[in-house]
Amino acid sequence: MKNVILYVRVSTDEQADKGFSLRDQEQKLLNYCNLNNMNVLMIFKDDHSAKTFNRPEFKRLVQYVKTNKSKIDQLLFTKWDRFSRNTTESYNKIKDFNEFGIIVNAIEQPLDLSIPEQGLMLAVYLSMPEVENHRRSLNVIAGMRRAFKEGRYVVSPPKGYDMGRDNQNKPILIPNNDARFIKEGFELLSAGLYSQKEVLQKLKGKGFKTSKSAFGRIIRNPIYHGDIHLKAFKDEPKQIIKGIHESLISKTIFDKVQYYIDGGKKQYKVAHKKVNAKFPLKDFVLCPSCHKPLKASSSKGRNQYYSYYHCAKPCNTRYRTEDIENWFNNFLGGITLNVNARKLLFKMIERRFKEQTKSKKLSPKHYQEIDSLEQKLAKLQDLYLDGEFDSTEYRNAKERYSKKLNQLREKQDNLKESNKVLSIYKNGLEKLQNFDNQFINSDIEHKRKLLGSIFPEKFQFVNHKVRTEDINPILLKIASINKGLKGNKKRDKSNNSDLSHEVLKVGIEPTLPKELDFESSASTNSAT
Repeated sequence: MKNVILYVRVSTDEQADKGFSLRDQEQKLLNYCNLNNMNVLMIFKDDHSAKTFNRPEFKRLVQYVKTNKSKIDQLLFTKWDRFSRNTTESYNKIKDFNEFGIIVNAIEQPLDLSIPEQGLMLAVYLSMPEVENHRRSLNVIAGMRRAFKEGRYVVSPPKGYDMGRDNQNKPILIPNNDARFIKEGFELLSAGLYSQKEVLQKLKGKGFKTSKSAFGRIIRNPIYHGDIHLKAFKDEPKQIIKGIHESLISKTIFDKVQYYIDGGKKQYKVAHKKVNAKFPLKDFVLCPSCHKPLKASSSKGRNQYYSYYHCAKPCNTRYRTEDIENWFNNFLGGITLNVNARKLLFKMIERRFKEQTKSKKLSPKHYQEIDSLEQKLAKLQDLYLDGEFDSTEYRNAKERYSKKLNQLREKQDNLKESNKVLSIYKNGLEKLQNFDNQFINSDIEHKRKLLGSIFPEKFQFVNHKVRTEDINPILLKIASINKGLKGNKKRDKSNNSDLSHEVLKVGIEPTLPKELDFESSASTNSAT
């Protein structure tokens, strides 16, 4: 009676796709051994790919053979592709077992390797699985590249996304619960106030789970602003494709973050956590003489401490903290929306918005064309199923109709989306109401954020007033309206006809840009 060891193998993919199972292989081998009066010493079961022999169970098999080689006559498996899918490594392993005096064979593809001609069949049995693997690999690569070119990210989803399905049942990235943390992280870094470490600590404090190195990869990944980078392959160069998934941030924010983390000039030299709550304007106010950011400190007098914003030597610029706060609060009052200003500004925006979207309304013909294309696609499918078209004709016609239908639906979706804009404006303006009180009552962190949103660049005080070359445009418009309302209040509360002419001179802020002058004087009359 011959002593044999049995080897069964199935990969996870094979089990799912082809229904292979370890139990089925094992039973076939045991039946074969019973019929041929063979004694089974051991059964080794593997669930790894056969691309290499670097498999845990096969290593255990080799170790068993080395220890018990004098007792073993044969190593059996069902088919040669269960043994390996690598031709070169297979020949080497067969040679190793033969040197131990052990015959290697497949019960469903048996070979007598003592016959030279049988060696040719062994080459066929071993090479066919390898060719099949290579072909499958090429097909997978081609399929993945085709999906990437369509804007679909089909590999393992990055942090902040899950893999979902669209209405065509094709894979698409969908934001998950981590998306809000990643979005906040980019926004914090784009302000130039925080280091990566500080941002990560803030996010972890709110429940975000990731490592320092993983976070570094996240903020470098263009997938979050919508771009998919497709690597070069053969003759195809590297490509950048616009993804069809929902982006978490804008390209502008992403580029700002890259600038800061690449060692660009920091917007503020002092880290946020080091800013004393007594000095929220530190590093925002420029010295009028040397145009460097003012420092802030307190000094002890005879009976108490006195706080100042001051410049370094040789400049002698120095302001009392109380004076700075008063001057800045006056400025905040000028850019704060009161109820009347908010209503007026919204009417101006509403009027301009309606003028711009008037030409974009969809006619009944648009909806009729959508219905017609949907009916054509349904009829086209019926004709294809009835054999009236071959696959090429059907595919070309379907692609033509689908492209036109998608264009019409996209136009329809864009119009629906634009209808939400007014409500967004309205909500935003309501948040700008009582802006001065929001700033005064906020903590130091929120104050610094508000300052960054007001001033793209720093500012200085001249004649006790804020002067800057740049300011948030919407706040500039608010200041213009507020000044107009004040002017009319002195003369006649009922007459707002000259509001559009009431634009601030260069002093508190620069003159209103033409593109932000929403209304002519005539339209302002209508709005009020």
